[in-house]
Amino acid sequence: MDIRTRKKLRKRTASDGSVRNEEPEIWNVHEETLADGDRTNNLCETWNKSFSVLVGHSHPSVLVTVEAFQGDLAVMEHVVEQDARGQPQVKRQKRTTQQLQKRLRALCKDRRDGRKSVADTLRGLGHCIRFAF
Repeated sequence: MDIRTRKKLRKRTASDGSVRNEEPEIWNVHEETLADGDRTNNLCETWNKSFSVLVGHSHPSVLVTVEAFQGDLAVMEHVVEQDARGQPQVKRQKRTTQQLQKRLRALCKDRRDGRKSVADTLRGLGHCIRFAF
């Protein structure tokens, strides 16, 4: 990337119309990856699936929905009790997912510490992408 392109990328216009130079965001979940946090909303999708299993069908009545919420509450109270006893639920992950997380974290750390350029980081991230066809 030449210097003119780099300067164009770094110029940002603030809401008051002034122009300021700053590094562009390289990845919207960069900090989450470094902190080993969740980068997706799979947790919400998991709850949606388990709740739909509790309900049992697509268009439940109000009574069935209330009973499903009560069942979900009972499950959550059990989870909270386990956590209070020092038995938090363990997040299960496939070995391939753990290896991918490790590679992504290493790439983000290398970028943060200045060992990789943006282009090198993006190239590495591109190699980590898996397509499911």
